[in-house]
Amino acid sequence: MTWVDQTFMGLDSHEPRGRLAAFLTHQYRGEHKTKRLASDIDCTPKAAENILRGHWPNSRHMAAIVRRFGRDVVEAMFAPEIDDTVARLEAEVRQLEDQLEEKRALARQAAGGVARPARRAVNQDPRSAAGLERHRAP
Repeated sequence: MTWVDQTFMGLDSHEPRGRLAAFLTHQYRGEHKTKRLASDIDCTPKAAENILRGHWPNSRHMAAIVRRFGRDVVEAMFAPEIDDTVARLEAEVRQLEDQLEEKRALARQAAGGVARPARRAVNQDPRSAAGLERHRAP
């Protein structure tokens, strides 16, 4: 089942609690929706009514809602935040890749066509090399 983010009954569907209420309102259309939700998640009709109006359920009721609707309800509540986070991270990755490519281009330009000897882990300072010679075992 795919959930389309919409606003129902004037609820703010830009917050997870509003999207939860919209999702549940969509699932429980018609008469006795409050009683059916209360029965499905084992809560009082007043608690079910509050959830349908956009109040955040307590942890026991939230767990029952997730057990009842699975990933569909989680996606309905949090997909927009996840999508925004993924888009932001992808933009940051592209920016870092662009910066890395700029640095690589600068390194290629600085190196030019000059052949260089392989880099060594040992410092090439002659004073350091002389110091190493003195401390080697005979």
